[in-house]
Amino acid sequence: MNFDYLNKMIEYIENNLDNEIDLNKLSKITNTNVFILDRVFMFLTNMTITEYIKKRRLSKAFEEIRNTNDKIIDIAFKYQYNSSSSFSRAFKQLFKLTPTECRKGIGNYKIIPIEYFETNKGKYNFEYKIKRMNKIILYCYHVSSQNHTDLIYKIKNLYQKAKRSGKYDAFNKSGMYGIFSKEYNVYHYYLGSTQYFLDLEKFEIKENEFAEFKLLSRD
Repeated sequence: MNFDYLNKMIEYIENNLDNEIDLNKLSKITNTNVFILDRVFMFLTNMTITEYIKKRRLSKAFEEIRNTNDKIIDIAFKYQYNSSSSFSRAFKQLFKLTPTECRKGIGNYKIIPIEYFETNKGKYNFEYKIKRMNKIILYCYHVSSQNHTDLIYKIKNLYQKAKRSGKYDAFNKSGMYGIFSKEYNVYHYYLGSTQYFLDLEKFEIKENEFAEFKLLSRD
């Protein structure tokens, strides 16, 4: 993974927090598929790109509410909230105080930091290689959505469902697979393994070349 591209993406996000940010634009900056980019970002930061953008917008809003005389509603609109109520709910959920309390100086100064990636400090260390794989038959849970953000939410619930059912441990024992695909503008995600389950959907990975990522360390 080229961390220079990721940092360019972060800079683009930071320069456009008061504008609509298209994930496809971020994909072009990093030269990476939108879904793969979001999964790598979640691996590195423990949050999706959408969650990161939301937190950075609220962080900038916190700064401006605390340090300027601009109207709170104007700040909310500036950072892409279409109502004061939705802004207040998101603000309180993140900072545990309302925008009005923030304006009054109540609570500690809180800023969500900008996420820059520094490889020279060894924070992230993984490698990948291209390998050819034979055809594999999997038995999977399956979710789909026409909206990428909704798909991420469904995937989180999918993993929780697998854990509740006990299949998550079974997947791990035989080798767990998470497969993303896009067909006719619909995103699909499959979670499963080669172990047969009667109640799960059959999915075939055709013989092809794939990129295999290996985590070496994570400080």
